[in-house]
Amino acid sequence: MCVSNHAFELQAYKLSEQIIKHTIYQPVKVIYFGEKEAKANQISAIELITKIILQDNEGQVYEVEPSENGVRFAKGEITYQEYLSREKKDIRNLITYSSASIGFLFIMSWALVGYFL
Repeated sequence: MCVSNHAFELQAYKLSEQIIKHTIYQPVKVIYFGEKEAKANQISAIELITKIILQDNEGQVYEVEPSENGVRFAKGEITYQEYLSREKKDIRNLITYSSASIGFLFIMSWALVGYFL
C-alpha cells in the first residue's frame, strides 16, 4: 500500500495560501526548496515552499517563511523586525528543546544500561 506523505509540503502550502490571500503587501514570488522560483499566483502543493517574497508600496522587499509569524507579518499585525526576532526565538527554542530531549533520552538510556549491568 502506498501512502502519500507530503505533510511538510501541505502545511507550507496552506500557510503560503493564507499569506498570499490576506497580505497587505504585494506578493511577488515564491521560492521552493532548492532555490527554485515561481510567481506568487502559481504556487504548487507538491514542492516545499521555503520563502514568499512580498513587496510594499515603497518598493521594500520582504522575505517571509510560511509560518504563523509569516502570516501575522503579512496581515500587518507585527513589524518585520518583530517577525525576525520571533523567528530567531522559535529556532532557539527548537534547538533548546531538541537538545534537552536528546540529553534526557541519553541519561535515561545510560541509567537503564547501568541498572541492568
